[in-house]
Amino acid sequence: MMAPSKMSFLIASLIVFAAATPSAMAFSFPAILPCIPFLPRIPLFPCIEPTPLKEPTECRTPLLKMLPCAGFLAINSSVAVPPSTCCEGANAVGMEGAAICYCRVVDGEIQQILPAPMNFTRMFSLTDECGLHFRLDALAENCDGDGAPPMTLPSPPAGN
Repeated sequence: MMAPSKMSFLIASLIVFAAATPSAMAFSFPAILPCIPFLPRIPLFPCIEPTPLKEPTECRTPLLKMLPCAGFLAINSSVAVPPSTCCEGANAVGMEGAAICYCRVVDGEIQQILPAPMNFTRMFSLTDECGLHFRLDALAENCDGDGAPPMTLPSPPAGN
């Protein structure tokens, strides 16, 4: 049996030789892992570049996914826990690139699409109730009025 240092040298030599030959350059493993921005690319092991998410121009459309939460969020609601469709919708807003629209939830503008006034305590409890990966109350401290897209796009001027 070879000593560990000779075995390591042999493996390293084979890898260098395989990487230096032209036939090895024609082969690469399939890309199955995402690229990590701060790490260098590894020859023979391609990675998948993530497609950038497009930031929304308005928040009504993404926040409609939270409409199943209406029964839970309503003031004086008898619904004790949010339905699973509410949690799926709340998570989908962020996962689909519209996380900035959570600011429209925190500032109460989501009430434009809810059928009844919202209980803010219940809204902040969605973090725990739905297992969201962020705290809505912490988000409230970082939402400024101008950072998020409007709830709806303004109407085009008349005559255009």
